[in-house]
Amino acid sequence: MRQFLEKLKRYFAQILSITGLVGQIFSLIGFFSSLTKKDTQGLILFFQENYVLIWLISLTLIVIASSYWILLMNRRFIFGFTDSFKKDPKINWDYRGSWTIADDNILVITGADEGGITKKGADWENYTISFKAKIINGRLGVIVRAYDLNNYYMLQINPNIIVPHQRISIPKIIGNSVDPLVGYTIELHAGWQRFEDKISPLSKELVDWFDVRIKVKDQSVSIFINNRLEFKQDSFLQISKGKVGFRCHGEEKALIKKIKIRLNP
Repeated sequence: MRQFLEKLKRYFAQILSITGLVGQIFSLIGFFSSLTKKDTQGLILFFQENYVLIWLISLTLIVIASSYWILLMNRRFIFGFTDSFKKDPKINWDYRGSWTIADDNILVITGADEGGITKKGADWENYTISFKAKIINGRLGVIVRAYDLNNYYMLQINPNIIVPHQRISIPKIIGNSVDPLVGYTIELHAGWQRFEDKISPLSKELVDWFDVRIKVKDQSVSIFINNRLEFKQDSFLQISKGKVGFRCHGEEKALIKKIKIRLNP
């Protein structure tokens, strides 16, 4: 109830702001329309008689410009993300492997070692992800706080357990240490860290479609499956911001539909 009242309060504040802005715009239109009807002498007299109005209009323009600037600076907290998978996944996702869209607007994920992440969201910090999923073979990896396809956290949902992983870029030095003229080349290879001490058993085995809701806030992450809290870790996420995605390696296969990401301040 408290959250509903807070949302209602924000909606009313937005409506009042929009109403005030519309009124200010109409005032500006009327002001500039009157200017076009005056000669030079009339303009001077007009400015002398309406200096207070001119000051208020100038202040209004400053407020409008400042509001737009604040909107741009905080856009990562305002705009979320949704995908009903009605179009080619390459539009919204950067992925490796076999991602296809099946009938009924379902994303099919398989054979993707690196996985796939949203094209937008580099500055996303705190968010709630919700979607429907079905495991066809093996398991489903859900990616959070992804810097790129080689640096992210993966919350691997199995039919009976949840296993958290981290994918990390590991430098590998290639070169000839005998001949200094050859030099060295550094290549980045992806490695995995599996958090054995944070594996969580599920309260009920997953056999069909299930609802997933994942809340990412600061260093904590919580996973709700069919509205039951199944996994929670605090002081866990060390990557401060990043994108969202999915991964099914090799023969693993899962279905996804109706994903929605709500950004939280």
